[in-house]
Amino acid sequence: MSDADLKPDELLAIFAAEAAEDIDALEAGLLALENAPDDEAKRRELLRYAHTLKGNASCVGFDAFAAFAHTYEAQLENPGELDIPSLLHGIDRFRTMLADQDAGDSSPSAGLGRTHVRVGIEKLDRMLDLAGEIAILRGRERLIEIEEQIDQLHRELQELIMRARMVTIGPLFRQYARTVRDLAAAHGKNAQLVTIGEDVELDTSAVELLRDPLTHMIRNAIDHGIEPPAERMAKGKTPVGHITLEARHEAGTITIRVSDDGAGLDRRAIAERARILGLEASETDRLIFESGFTTSENVTDLSGRGVGMDVVRRGIEALRGTIGIETTEGAGTTFTLRLPLTLAVIDGFGVAAGDETYIVAMENVVECVELPADASRDDLTGVLLLRNEVVPYVRLRRLFHLDGAVPARENVLVVQHDGARAGLVVDELHGSGQSVIKPLGGYFSVIPGIAGSSILGSGRVALILDTPAILHSLAAGGAA
Repeated sequence: MSDADLKPDELLAIFAAEAAEDIDALEAGLLALENAPDDEAKRRELLRYAHTLKGNASCVGFDAFAAFAHTYEAQLENPGELDIPSLLHGIDRFRTMLADQDAGDSSPSAGLGRTHVRVGIEKLDRMLDLAGEIAILRGRERLIEIEEQIDQLHRELQELIMRARMVTIGPLFRQYARTVRDLAAAHGKNAQLVTIGEDVELDTSAVELLRDPLTHMIRNAIDHGIEPPAERMAKGKTPVGHITLEARHEAGTITIRVSDDGAGLDRRAIAERARILGLEASETDRLIFESGFTTSENVTDLSGRGVGMDVVRRGIEALRGTIGIETTEGAGTTFTLRLPLTLAVIDGFGVAAGDETYIVAMENVVECVELPADASRDDLTGVLLLRNEVVPYVRLRRLFHLDGAVPARENVLVVQHDGARAGLVVDELHGSGQSVIKPLGGYFSVIPGIAGSSILGSGRVALILDTPAILHSLAAGGAA
């Protein structure tokens, strides 16, 4: 499709997507130039970005944006020392103009840049080849060998489509360089962002879901971790603190580490605050993820309300991930996030309750046992003695208000998350397999204990259980 085939609003949306990337690159370059003001090569690179913004805006008739880009380009051409704070303010102005333009566009193309990903032509070509090969084989006699070839091609096509959803994590990481700089400066501190593993890929749907958790962890590191310059120097540290975002692939998962070289967690303060609030202080590190928990005495723009780390925990669990903490007093803290490699497909275990089928992520499955014959058949919850361990359980029939007679034999799928175990009482066990995750509609978004859905081979819908939410509810003494 040529530019002539595109409608004006579609061209404007494509411009917005490309402009957002150029603005991000401008911001990252300015932050780098702030630390190396004599880097003429970097200044010329920034001029190219500004010139591209001006030219592209003119092409789509976004005259106000083009005029501002022209003024911005002139600032960068100034032979004297650059006013970095003013230029960073200009970055905010660029983004505001893009947002205002997008908000005023009421067509299907509004926000196009945020909902589309770029796919390499070689991937699209291979997908087209695979689709053609499958169509050819479908037209032949249905022999076992042909079916096996179709299955193999289908798996390869599915893998390619999943990979097409993957984006590098670098752009997400780099967005926080400005956040670290500005927040630290606003609180009398000096801090820089370090990024490692920017080329690591993750599912595009994970990018938005990671944004809030990463933001809260960075804000927490600046508030509670990074010390003021004078205090750092008194401890023998550099006056500039560092917050590191690192991503890597490990054993079929994506690991993201958020580290700071600050003061480390004050376990004594956490334990004392827990005592005041009447909470169990035996596991101080996990307390910071509890809703309403804070060690700050005063509410500031960074902390004090006790909601930040609770948002982190819930956000990571929504990604079917886990989070751990390592801290050394005086040396810093590291939060380690482990996420599934893709959010498009889940290795799951199917179960049935009533006429419904549910799927549990295999990473949460421990074992299957039969519910003892003398167990109550009516209660929502109960306990099971499993090899001298008391395991609480919840009956899915009661949890989701399913009709129908209770079978004479019920099964328990034992699941775990974050060190806790529980049982899900079901009618039947269907076994393991891969399921393609489908988004939930608005109706299901208000039902606790459900994380997603999938289409079964029969065409029926199976619901994916939110195991962490169910376990948290059981631990709190209620239903999900």
